[in-house]
Amino acid sequence: MRIVPVLTLILAVATARVAKTESPKEILAQVNKDSFGNSVLSVLQLQLATGGPVGEIQILLNNIASQLNGDQKKADKVHESDTVAFEKIIADLEQEIAYHQTQIVALSNLRDSTTEALGEAEVEVRVVTSDIANNEKSFADESATRQSQHDTWVRKDAEHVDQIDAIDEASKIVQHLQAGVAFAQLKSRFEKVQAKLMESKHRSLQATHQCLDTTQPPSIIKILELLAQIRQQLVASRASLLATEERQAANWEVQSGHLQEEHKRLVERKAFLENSIVQFKVTIQEAVEDLEDQTLFLEDAEDSLAIQERWAAEQESQYEAQTFEREQQLEVVERLQEVLTQKLSAASEFLQIREEVF
Repeated sequence: MRIVPVLTLILAVATARVAKTESPKEILAQVNKDSFGNSVLSVLQLQLATGGPVGEIQILLNNIASQLNGDQKKADKVHESDTVAFEKIIADLEQEIAYHQTQIVALSNLRDSTTEALGEAEVEVRVVTSDIANNEKSFADESATRQSQHDTWVRKDAEHVDQIDAIDEASKIVQHLQAGVAFAQLKSRFEKVQAKLMESKHRSLQATHQCLDTTQPPSIIKILELLAQIRQQLVASRASLLATEERQAANWEVQSGHLQEEHKRLVERKAFLENSIVQFKVTIQEAVEDLEDQTLFLEDAEDSLAIQERWAAEQESQYEAQTFEREQQLEVVERLQEVLTQKLSAASEFLQIREEVF
């Protein structure tokens, strides 16, 4: 069938990139440059010379144009579908990249802020440790002071008790003397009281010792009055010491309570800080690991995006090239149709041009 060689002829003409300004002679010259095209032209020349219809060639050209248009529509649909799919892939990758970038920023901030918090906690735990040591030293010092105060009170209170007992014993001796008891009978008791009075640092008691000295015997009444006065002073002094002891004990109870509460607070704070330091270190380690993972994910997503963009660019370039080629082919078909319609409507005219060109 003669349609096949004619189709080959048209495709050969399409690859010639014919310009609109070329004449029918120039068009046929372009076709004739191809060896197969030259053969087809010879066949066509023979066909026309023997009376073959030009309309058959025109029908073939119309079919080729229809096929080219159909191929272009199919290519347009594929291109549109590929474009939609590509845009979806690109949008997903861009969203994934944005997500990883957000995660990287968040993880970086978490790592940095936690590192800063870790440094602050480590500084504070050292301060709190020092405060605990100071608190314990203060408690020990104040406790020792309080114990010394209490021991002093116990000693002085015992001294006052002994002194009061001595005064009471001296008063009894004087009363016995006043009652007419012989001194010889009271001598041993007197000597004991005298020894206690001599040991006492209290001036009044020393004065009492002098009054009881047989070498300087004052009046009995005067001695009793003096003893009563001294006893009253001792009782008052003992009461004052007891009041001071109770006040100091109450103050220490309050102070020790505060120190103990502060110690408890500091110990709890230190435990909290130490636990926080452990958690901070874990958080930092996890953030660093997650940051490394997110960085790898981001790089993979960016690589995938670059690959997709290159693929899309290649597909677009191929689509544009094929579209351009079909447009050129359609242009060639249209020109051949023009030649056949306007210049080669009769077999004699075609033969004439064929002979002139070739």
